[in-house]
Amino acid sequence: MPIKGLKVLPNPVFSELPQNYRLSEEQKSFYWENGYLVIKELIDFTSLYSYKQRFLQICKGIVDSPVMIVKEQALFEKNLKPEEYINKLQEILYDDVFMTYGEHPRLLDVISQFIGDDITAIHSMFINKPPGTARHPPHQDLFYFPIRPVDKIIGSWTAVDHVNKDNGCLYVIPKSHKQDILYPHGDVPEAGKLYHGILNEETLAREHARVSLDMAPGDTVLLHPRLLHGSGPNRTQADAVYPHVCRTAPPEGDHGALREQRVRVRGRARLRAGAPRRRRAGRRHPPGTPSQLPGHLEIQK
Repeated sequence: MPIKGLKVLPNPVFSELPQNYRLSEEQKSFYWENGYLVIKELIDFTSLYSYKQRFLQICKGIVDSPVMIVKEQALFEKNLKPEEYINKLQEILYDDVFMTYGEHPRLLDVISQFIGDDITAIHSMFINKPPGTARHPPHQDLFYFPIRPVDKIIGSWTAVDHVNKDNGCLYVIPKSHKQDILYPHGDVPEAGKLYHGILNEETLAREHARVSLDMAPGDTVLLHPRLLHGSGPNRTQADAVYPHVCRTAPPEGDHGALREQRVRVRGRARLRAGAPRRRRAGRRHPPGTPSQLPGHLEIQK
């Protein structure tokens, strides 16, 4: 069955940095060997600022947006401000402001060098980790996606704030994607609701094997869908926020529940004059699967 999606072009409105980013052979090799790649300062400050402001506008009810709002129950019960208990916005690529992350030409340029130019966003979210937020246990993004081929799926994760181990940054298990195994997942202790993890964490994701990804605003990590990764709790008094999108080339297999979650963000076909660029705010769609969709090399721009 044909993929239902919207084809859009990269939106060339980001003036602070060059519109493209060419990867070196070293960077590409590192990704395929280790299952992830950190790129410093990929996304510009103006874009990051607009994402954070949009999040606050949605929290305060200033704007109407089709995103699904997820709350941290333990924080919600403390009568805090919405931005202090809302820990995730799902399907952000249906929001006009967050859509610019999916259209960002530098991000699309990097993604296309791994999976080609015909790109579809299949799951997207903006993650907020206020103080007291629980951990996201080690997991594989592929657990949520009944599509193949695996090597044509890639996740992008961009830091909006400074993130480190204390405030719950990502950690990865390098090379864990090379086992070619999708491990059993389920509910695990000390994890937030709707966050699933591998069931044999003590064996597969031991503490000494975890590499924490300390990142500055604009830094972006690419994640292989089989890579084991997760994030810790926020034990500080500061927020940590980041958008996360999983993308694929035209997939094979049972598209099932993912059919209404796709947005074509780049492709060979060009938009005709007057064609809509994206779904407009206020147009609802079925909520997506409740999930958080992820040696150490950092490349300076």
